[in-house]
Amino acid sequence: MSMYARMGRVDEAKGLFKLFDDRNLVSWNTMISSLSQNERFMEALVFLQLMVREGIKPDGVTFASVLPACSCLEMLSAGKQIHAYALRNGELIDNSFVGSALVDMYCNCGQVESGHRVFERILDKRIGLWNAMITGYSRMGKMEISKSIFDSMEVRDVVSWNTMITGYVISGCFDQALEMLQGMRLAGFKPNSVTLMTILPGCAWMAALAKGKEIHAYAIRNGLASDVTVGSALVDMYAKCGCLNLSRRVFTGMTNKNIITWNVIIMAYGMHGQGDEALKLFQDMASRAKFGGVKPNEITLISVFAACSHSGFVDEGLRIFHSMKADYGIEVTADHYACVVDLLGRAGQVEQAYELLNAMPSGFDKIGAWSSLLGACRLHQKVEIGEIAAESLIQLQPDVDSHYVLLSNIYASVGMWEKAMGVRKRMEELGVKKEAGCSWIEYGDEVHRFLAGDMSHPQSEKLHGFLELLYERMKKEGYVPDTSCVLHNVGEDEKEILLCGHSEKLAIAFGILNTPPGTTIRVAKNLRVCNDCHTASKYISKIEERDIVLRDVKRFHHFRNGTCSCGDYW
Repeated sequence: MSMYARMGRVDEAKGLFKLFDDRNLVSWNTMISSLSQNERFMEALVFLQLMVREGIKPDGVTFASVLPACSCLEMLSAGKQIHAYALRNGELIDNSFVGSALVDMYCNCGQVESGHRVFERILDKRIGLWNAMITGYSRMGKMEISKSIFDSMEVRDVVSWNTMITGYVISGCFDQALEMLQGMRLAGFKPNSVTLMTILPGCAWMAALAKGKEIHAYAIRNGLASDVTVGSALVDMYAKCGCLNLSRRVFTGMTNKNIITWNVIIMAYGMHGQGDEALKLFQDMASRAKFGGVKPNEITLISVFAACSHSGFVDEGLRIFHSMKADYGIEVTADHYACVVDLLGRAGQVEQAYELLNAMPSGFDKIGAWSSLLGACRLHQKVEIGEIAAESLIQLQPDVDSHYVLLSNIYASVGMWEKAMGVRKRMEELGVKKEAGCSWIEYGDEVHRFLAGDMSHPQSEKLHGFLELLYERMKKEGYVPDTSCVLHNVGEDEKEILLCGHSEKLAIAFGILNTPPGTTIRVAKNLRVCNDCHTASKYISKIEERDIVLRDVKRFHHFRNGTCSCGDYW
């Protein structure tokens, strides 16, 4: 049975199990473990019930095998019943493997404190148990507690370090993730493929190209670059750091490519505004699929629609949307509708986008589509439909700041200051806080972070002074500050000062002042770049004779000699 299970032939293992006349604890445990390991979780739970009915008493091995099924299915009630049984049989609750499985089950079901109580009771705390507890708090975003538990460990393994790095990356604490990677290596642990595929997205988010290249070199030296998950993460990292040519080189050099690899490269070209190349890759993928290659999935189509949206390929995007089922066997989902609403809205066809949203099947989640429509209304100053979209979103997600901010942006862009301020007041009354604009730029071995209006950076005074002088030079070239991007109802002079403090401008100024002339400046931002910063970046690229690569939350902008790769279409 074990042999069949290891080969994934669970049904044959079950057939053999049924032939046993005298099934004992070992045979039941083998069968339950086989089902759980092959992700047939409900069957594992059913076999546990059958085992008990036959009078076989479960032991620690049984529960260590079946609790992961409760965890993956998030069946808290079943997990609690097993926990209660273990409490009635003291030797089971003291079993470290059962304890680890219980902790993992509670944490995965969102009951971290219950998991912690189990953790505290166990005397023999093995590494797996500590790791399960760290994972639980990391999933809840409570990284301070995770770090405290990690620091308390007398013995750590690679999983301990990887768990902390993963938690920091998921929580958006990328600086801490990189520090943890450095600590891991100083402690004598060798990062593995899991480490690399986890940390590379952090490098991508901060546009930390030098650090990403360092990790790539490590992967090559240690034979990890051939791992498909590492390769896919490298493709993504280079693309999001603005190096599309290196991204493509890694992609082309990969012997094995999975669905994630293809989706990442298609999305990469879309984000860089090269929709034609994204579509070529998609067609190549679809052609290969006919001969046994990787088949497109629903995520592939999302990448394709995003590419069409950023390049203005409305007709091609609509054609693919209407033929998804027939051509690729992929059912249309709410996410696909949201993408096509964005495609139409970004192209200025806001009314048609609204009609498509209203035509969505009744059971579909419309949050994504409403968000796309609201973004289009902000872009094209469509007040009436924007109000409908914003109010629909606020009813569904009253705590999400971007819904209020975009509506306020729409009002401000058309001079409706009272309504704009009304939205801001509503946010204050509801306790909804706007996410601060944050930009990153890599310099040397450090990634420098700038917040909007931030004065905490050691060079802040110097940066603001430089930007003031640069603004005067830009104005002589024809630059006019777009003060509609400032949501505060203050004087024009004060609005210009506020614009000067936007995070991406500070990061760009830092890059100019700290790198040799002609060096490409790479900046990443957590929000969408505003109209004024986009215009200013074009002027700065011309005056300073620099290439500026700016990645916002939506796409890439390559500024060179006063123009942007997006063609002012974003």
